[in-house]
Amino acid sequence: MTDELTASALRTAWRAAEQSLYSLGGGDVDRYERAIKLVRGVVDALQDAHTTAELVERWSEARQVLETAVRCTGVELASLPAHQVAGAGFAMRHAALQAEEARRARLDLVSAARAEGADWVLLHESGDLLAGFADPYGSTRLHLESGLAIVAGVVPDPATGAAVHTLTVVRLDPESGDLVDGDPGLADIAYVDCASFRSGEIALRGMVEELASRSMSDSRRTNTTRDSIDTRHARKDSP
Repeated sequence: MTDELTASALRTAWRAAEQSLYSLGGGDVDRYERAIKLVRGVVDALQDAHTTAELVERWSEARQVLETAVRCTGVELASLPAHQVAGAGFAMRHAALQAEEARRARLDLVSAARAEGADWVLLHESGDLLAGFADPYGSTRLHLESGLAIVAGVVPDPATGAAVHTLTVVRLDPESGDLVDGDPGLADIAYVDCASFRSGEIALRGMVEELASRSMSDSRRTNTTRDSIDTRHARKDSP
């Protein structure tokens, strides 16, 4: 069993290997294409690693994994650095596993929130609101009825470079939390201090709830009108 400190160091090394591999292209298209095919082959050879922990354990077999990739793709390493190709493949598989694990976590959070009868669910939160870029704050809060989510982040001010807090509304799948529309045109607001950010977040939540309520009312009226029309047609058609 690999300890978390070692596992974290490995993940960092994989990302570094990936960056180094693709920065060595130097305009050599053939070399770049061979690298991509081999990295994809490494990823394919790692499909039996279903968790990040399993992937970390497989690193001790990196040479065998790379040999499998060479054999299955028919692409030789030649001048490509073996360590970087393997690391890039592990990094890509790790990114896919992270996405899968994050999706499972979102599904669990949404399911639990619905069971509790909650209106909102916090899908993600990290960083410190007061820390600026030292520990950037970010969060995603999903309104379960509408699928609208408030995403908080930190960006540099174009003029001063200082940390600016942002709030953006996106549309997510209300069951899974998967992104549906990254810009539904509702809000994209910046705040220079934490107090105004918090006030803005509360106001934005109120706006989302009002939009959801209005949309539900419109939907009910539409259904009522449709039912009324169907009833009148049924009466006309009856003998």
